Amino acid sequence: MNELNNEDIKSLQKFVSKDFIKDDESSLIPNNDFEKLEEFKKYLIEKLTDLLDNNFNSLVNILYRIDISEQKLAELFGGRNRENIPEKLAEMIIERQIQKINFRKQYREGKL
Repeated sequence: MNELNNEDIKSLQKFVSKDFIKDDESSLIPNNDFEKLEEFKKYLIEKLTDLLDNNFNSLVNILYRIDISEQKLAELFGGRNRENIPEKLAEMIIERQIQKINFRKQYREGKL
């Protein structure tokens, strides 16, 4: 996951920001300029913790929009260790967005 360059990290932030759009067209995750993936992950964990505590329905809709595996989510929410859920969700979101970024790169390069 740490093999991303600055351009990839900015793309990742942009895609995540779009997936967290609220009804009023603002994003719960503004497109900040984090230079390190770990900084962005830490920020994302804070936002996910808030959504888990205060707006679970919105979180579920966002995870659906991002296309996180329902099986992975069921395993995560069905597990015993509930305190690391925000961190695991952040990892899933980042992993899924990286897949999308790589897919788009391959498509542009004619490798698909």
